[in-house]
Formats: sequence, structure tokens, C-alpha cells
Amino acid sequence: MKKSVVFMTSLVISLAVQAVADPIQHIVVLGDESRGFIHYVDQFNTNNSFSVAVPRPVWDLRACGENRFRSVAGKGFTVVDFKQRAIVDRFAHDALSGLSSVCDLPEGGFIAGTTQKIDAKDAIVVYRFNAERQLKGRTVFAGVGCLRMMTRLDNGEILLAYNDGILRVALAAEGSEQGTILQTYKQPRSRNAYKAIPARAGGFWSGTGYAGQLVRYTVEGQIVQTFEAQQPAGLKNHFYAEPVELPNGHLVVANWTGHGANDSEKGWQVIEFDQEGKVVWYLHDPAHHGSISGVTVLK
Repeated sequence: MKKSVVFMTSLVISLAVQAVADPIQHIVVLGDESRGFIHYVDQFNTNNSFSVAVPRPVWDLRACGENRFRSVAGKGFTVVDFKQRAIVDRFAHDALSGLSSVCDLPEGGFIAGTTQKIDAKDAIVVYRFNAERQLKGRTVFAGVGCLRMMTRLDNGEILLAYNDGILRVALAAEGSEQGTILQTYKQPRSRNAYKAIPARAGGFWSGTGYAGQLVRYTVEGQIVQTFEAQQPAGLKNHFYAEPVELPNGHLVVANWTGHGANDSEKGWQVIEFDQEGKVVWYLHDPAHHGSISGVTVLK
């Protein structure tokens, strides 16, 4: 019995030491809005980390093929190849003023989301391009504005993050420009929702922009979970931008803190919550990274 107690005590101490010795680490890709970079950050081996300069504002960071990432700026997008550590592709089109988001389509091609004026009023206009990058049509959502990011769902519907929250929409049918708003998910407070993603538990997670929270909506529009980091004095949740849900159910979100090159000093740049909303990891390295709006977790 005594040997068993000693063994169990040693095991507990060993596990506790291991938990302290092995903090959470990640390999992440960051969209640096304020300094104009896509960063590859390897916390397991910092010698592997590097950055590639790209046009600002580095919106809508997305993987777009093996070792390639795309970001949006101006009237188009830029593609970076991580093996070459260089820009390998650019695209722009005169129709895409007010561009903020690009989503690939399963049949090839992509949609490009913009905020534009239609009859002198704000509208979200989504343009559709084929695999040859030829403009094939557009969908207009009149009377709404300030589009941030788009997310295409498996059923073909689109989540549009905009000034007042999230819109779940259907794009126009062939030969039409009129889109259909299927559901509206209102901001919990403030403005400029940034991006919504499907939640493993059902519904959608939203990076709520200036509300400084992650919230989970049911499909019907009720808010059932809210996560908000408690940062040290002097740091703040300024603008919760892109959310990512990990396979273990943890949520990672970019906390954008301003357009200035040194605004990243004002708050944790990336935050990870466990399933109960407890902060289990954060990235705050303003010496190397500016204000982050996009994040992809590779490991």
C-alpha cells in the first residue's frame, strides 16, 4: 500500500511538472494589417519563422493551395508561396472598388465581396468570377453596408459580416442580381462584425469587431455563448476579428488593435479560449508583429 501511495504521488508530481513544462505552443499564420505582412510564426522552432511583405490592409487571410496564402488589398488580392517566401500571384479588377473579401468556389473561380454605392445608397455587392478569372455576374444586397468577411457554407449559402452583425444569404440566381437575406444575426453591442464561421456545437461563431467578444449564435439567431478575455491593466479587447475553431473545440481569435504600426502594443494580438471561455494561450509580440486581423492555426 505504501509503495502504491508513493507511486501515485510521484505520478501526480510528474504530471504537474510536465503541465508546467509544456505550455501550449502553435504554428500560426498571421495577417498583419498595420505593418503589411503575412507572418509565419513557429513557436516550436523560432528559427523557422519568417515574414513576407504584402499590400495593406492584408484583409481576409486564407489558405489557397499547398503552402500558399492569399490576402485582400485594393481592388484585388495577393498570393504568397511559403516555400518561395515570396509573392507569386496578383489579381485585380476595376469592378472591385470597396473589396474586402474573396471566397473560392468548389467548381473553380471565386466570389469577391465589396461595399459600393447603388443609386447613391450603400450596398453589399458580391461579384462572381469563373476559373479563368472572368467576371460572370453579381449579387446586390441593397441598403446594407460595411462588409467585412464572407464565409461560404457547405450548402452554398454565404455568411456576410457587416456593420450591424451577420447576414446569412443566398446569392442571385442566373440572370438575376437580386440576393436573398435568409437570416439576420444582430451584433450584441457596438458595430462592425468581422467574420462568422460554423460552430461545431451548432450555429455560428462571430468575431464581433468593436464589441470585443466572440459570440455563438444558434441558427435561429439567439446568442448562447460569449467569450471575452480579461487582459492585464493597460491592454484591451479592441476589435475581435477572425475566429478559428480548433479540432479540440478551442477558439482562437485575432484581436486587432488599430491601424498604427505600434498599435499592437495595446492588447494581446491573438487569443485562445478553451471550451468554457477560459484563456489558455495568447500571442503578444509587438516587437515583431503589428495589429493582426487574420489568423490561421497550422499546428
